[in-house]
Amino acid sequence: MKYYQHTIEGLRNSIPVEAYGYTVSMYSVALEGWRRGLTLKFINKNRSKAKTVYSLSDGRKEHVFTVTRGDIVPPEAITICVNKDMTKKQLMQNGVPVPAGIICDETFTDKQIIEAANEIAYPLVVKPVDGTGGKGVISNIRNEDELKSAINYVKHQLNYKTLLIEEYFEGKDYRLYVINDKVVAGLEKLPAHVIGDGVRTIKELLDKKNDERTKSPALRNRPIKIDSETHSLLRRLNYTVDSIPNDGEKVFLKTKNNISSGGDSIDVTDELSERIKEIAVNAANAIPGLAQCGIDMMVNKEEDKGVVLEINSRPHITAHLFPMSGHARDIPKEIIDFYFPNSEQNLDKPLYYFDFKSIFNTFSEGLCKEYVVPDVPKGSLVSKRFRVTGVHGSTGYLKRVQSEAIKLKLNGYVKHLKNGETSIVVSGKTKSVERFETIINQVNERYSVTKIVEKRWTKPVQIGFEIKKNSTKNRDNKMQKNRSKEKKSIDMDQSLLIERDYYREQYLNIINSKAWKITKPLKSIRKILSNK
Repeated sequence: MKYYQHTIEGLRNSIPVEAYGYTVSMYSVALEGWRRGLTLKFINKNRSKAKTVYSLSDGRKEHVFTVTRGDIVPPEAITICVNKDMTKKQLMQNGVPVPAGIICDETFTDKQIIEAANEIAYPLVVKPVDGTGGKGVISNIRNEDELKSAINYVKHQLNYKTLLIEEYFEGKDYRLYVINDKVVAGLEKLPAHVIGDGVRTIKELLDKKNDERTKSPALRNRPIKIDSETHSLLRRLNYTVDSIPNDGEKVFLKTKNNISSGGDSIDVTDELSERIKEIAVNAANAIPGLAQCGIDMMVNKEEDKGVVLEINSRPHITAHLFPMSGHARDIPKEIIDFYFPNSEQNLDKPLYYFDFKSIFNTFSEGLCKEYVVPDVPKGSLVSKRFRVTGVHGSTGYLKRVQSEAIKLKLNGYVKHLKNGETSIVVSGKTKSVERFETIINQVNERYSVTKIVEKRWTKPVQIGFEIKKNSTKNRDNKMQKNRSKEKKSIDMDQSLLIERDYYREQYLNIINSKAWKITKPLKSIRKILSNK
């Protein structure tokens, strides 16, 4: 399978590395507004890149955003969405289909939770009322023993006091994005898995898939890791990581399907039925003032039925922008269209983007409370690249080029290449670029340049002008070393993990067996007598 075949044109090569991961959601919306000529201001309210607060203004009105959520969404709607119990009650009151369930607060004992859950038909789902990011959600609980384990984990190990017990709806796990009464994107979430080719081992297939994930700004630092859960799932299939699955066989490596756990995102926007989209829109409308949100649903495509699980008022959109399979969806455009309907998307070349590392570092060090990004270049613009031979290694040349570019208010960079050439990329007003070309030719004469090749530059350009270091090789080597180290660690510990998990599973089977439960009192009596 080829991943990321359909990338939003405006985001290709436009997201700096410092904005990778969850920060892509915030950055993509801010970038869309800034490119339209809106004034972009970052506000130092916290030190989390993924939760950076920023505002966009057209001179007449200003809207403040956190991640993808703008200030049109009222605090009351946010409060409801954060609490799963309140959300569910609101949905039920408005006739939106939800799974049957019951809330068990901190006054419930474990026994009372089990008794309440037994009133609902198995399989079940246990989740914390105030959990986020899929943490503490245990699905497809098939019997009372599994329910006890789930309660122990969520309530006592994760320390969530109030639990929501729901019926498990058989279907596919969807995330739909709704804005202004319209579903603009939908994706299916699948747990981490590999697909066999009849030749490579599971470990080799996983290595290849992790390499593919590094190509995505959303997943570059989120590899699928082999852990005890992986070994347990494989053992049920009589597999190890060195087994070779059949061609086309799908082998699951995790049970959770959230993207942060290695899950895949498959775009299904064009496959959504009108009924499913209607449920999602009705769910958003059930929360007063919720103009934009992410709707988590379980969908049975064959019966065209669905239930709403949760609503997120501040959803990340990275999986929609960079799905593992299918078309990317331009949610940033939809958001800015909604908040600034009189603005127009601008994808004319050359495209520009802004640095985020310096902004975040400035905030982290407490150097300023607000940062206004310089306006996007306007007018008759052009981008050019010059490949210069004869000045490699000269720091003075790099500084002189940077100085001349800054004087002319040009954007781009200068960099010594590994092949001995020096690359200069400049972008800005046509007259300024022409003036730069004249000046740089004069500079080249002083530095004994032997050759210069000029070419039009078509990739997006970061505003400002910097001297780039050739650090790609070092970064790649570091990533390769980390990958090799992790792989070596997995190889060394694999047999121990398999053996540990096997005996743990055998132990649980024994203590949960009827024979053990019947003879346990006798064992206790014998222990007491032996101590006398």
